[in-house]
Amino acid sequence: MRYIANEKICFDEIVVCLFDGDYDLGTAVLVNSLVKSGFKGLIYIGYRGSLPEWVKQLKFLRESLYYVNAEILLCFKQVDTNMHLGYYKPYFLKETFDTFKATNKVYYFDADIVIKAPWRIYSGWLEKGLCLCLDNLFHFLHHSHPWRKQWRKLAPKNTKDFNNINYYFNSGFVGVERGSIAILERWIYYTEKYIEIGGDTDRFVKDEYTHLKGDQDLLNAAITISPEAEISIIGREGMGFTSPSAIMDHAVGDLKPWNTKFLRQLVKSGRKPSFAEKSFFSNCEAPIAVFPGYKFQIKKIDLFIASFFGRVIG
Repeated sequence: MRYIANEKICFDEIVVCLFDGDYDLGTAVLVNSLVKSGFKGLIYIGYRGSLPEWVKQLKFLRESLYYVNAEILLCFKQVDTNMHLGYYKPYFLKETFDTFKATNKVYYFDADIVIKAPWRIYSGWLEKGLCLCLDNLFHFLHHSHPWRKQWRKLAPKNTKDFNNINYYFNSGFVGVERGSIAILERWIYYTEKYIEIGGDTDRFVKDEYTHLKGDQDLLNAAITISPEAEISIIGREGMGFTSPSAIMDHAVGDLKPWNTKFLRQLVKSGRKPSFAEKSFFSNCEAPIAVFPGYKFQIKKIDLFIASFFGRVIG
């Protein structure tokens, strides 16, 4: 990271995140885990609503800019969109490249992800192309699958070649280098096409029979029409969907760790605390204190008791 005369800042790598509502808590934990990983650079956060209360714990530089530590700068950008922020990912990624023209590596993380690997693993992963992890549900999607055939029908008319890839990727993490911006443009194309055919970008349609139902399908559609794309793939273990999990933990599902009552959940449904939920609470204290001290202690006790009895009952 370096400063130049007009106060613009150049970064080798930028991490991007989007949040609204109480997802600011997940964002804070993501930031803490990035610090722990050894990341150095800019964390560029798009948000709706108000700035989170926890920014008061950071050193203020100037409007929307804060120091996390000597090596990490955090920049907030209020986004003007009515879309569910999941659909806004490719737009914000493209804007990041357009705004920070000296940056070659940009990494998007959902606000419910915790970094586990040393940052050098990510940086080495994104030497060229696109970094992706397989999805937990639809990780295998054959190139002849009906969804892909529908995506091809929606492709631009001048599209001649297609990618015969057989995998389906989770859009919670994407690593993009500048030479792969075309993927973002095609992701945006499919988002616009989805709107054109009547898709609702205000929410996710939860219909496993539909070939377009969320940003994840739109990302995979973009990859389907990108035969030239160089992709580096990690399996379901990449996001902690299978064990061992060494890269990151992704707390998928509607109920997020910061809202979960673990013991009640264990008694009511038999569901034990997940690796992602445990990772979340391992990254709540520094440099950003996500919860007031007393509240954090209550949540840790709840997690501990639920984890203990979860092991007892198997």
